[in-house]
Amino acid sequence: MHQLFRLVLGQKDLSRAGDLFSLDDSEIEDSLTEALEQIKIISSSSDYQTNNNDQAVVEICITRITTAIRETESIEKHAKALVGLWDSCLEHNLRPFGKDEDTPHAKIASDIMSCILQNYNRPSVMALAIPIAVKFLHRGNKELCRNMSNYLSLAAITKADLLADHTEVIVKSILQGNTMLLRVLPAVYEKQPQPINRHLTELLALMSQLEQPEQYHLLRLLHVAAKKKQLEVVQKCIPFLIGHLKDSTHNDIILNILIEIASYEPVALNSFLPMLKEIGERFPYLIGQMARIYGAVGHVDELEYAG
Repeated sequence: MHQLFRLVLGQKDLSRAGDLFSLDDSEIEDSLTEALEQIKIISSSSDYQTNNNDQAVVEICITRITTAIRETESIEKHAKALVGLWDSCLEHNLRPFGKDEDTPHAKIASDIMSCILQNYNRPSVMALAIPIAVKFLHRGNKELCRNMSNYLSLAAITKADLLADHTEVIVKSILQGNTMLLRVLPAVYEKQPQPINRHLTELLALMSQLEQPEQYHLLRLLHVAAKKKQLEVVQKCIPFLIGHLKDSTHNDIILNILIEIASYEPVALNSFLPMLKEIGERFPYLIGQMARIYGAVGHVDELEYAG
């Protein structure tokens, strides 16, 4: 470890901590893993939560380390130590003291979170980080949870398979109010539909409380489910979808889902034709899409009649 890191961390010397910023990134890069391990020891000590000097030293050192990791692009080399420190924060209280005052370990978790999770396009880093990241969703810190959800949504774009192992935890977090994570579900549904199917009724019940983008992600989830021809899911969805067709915001995507269902399970839509007709009269521009549903269902009627 670089001698200045050894001095600052070994003696918890706040007066010299700022000098770390005078060093070149390349000069300290080899020391970063060892420095992170030393920080983990300091932050795990019994008096850390009440020791302002140690907290200040740790805060400055983490800022210097994460800056150096970004500048030298050495995240893969130091990911294990960084995630190890992040994981150790889960052993401590993360709930805010007052209205906005983070605990010392919540500050550490927050400071290193972006350094880790902005590398959502690096599989080796995400393989280490995601199992730890999802644990923060249920630790009572809304700000940490919100920021974590943003990064997990990005991770879902490139590494949905890593998130899929934690689908149950993600769904429970959504049902507890963390609706930002709805955007993750269409991607993980492909890999792990069962936990989502189990909670589908509860997820659909959230619709009226959601912002418009979140409503769209929930409907995207239903479109993915419809394409997978999950009949049990489809039957739960149809009354919900028909009910929300009256909202012009989403009636285009809803009709696309219904057309998808009509292509392989037209009988399921039979009893809803009068409602569809009524909606078609209110929104004439939807007639073209509705005709495709009527065509599929009508075709079945003809087959039954012929039989």
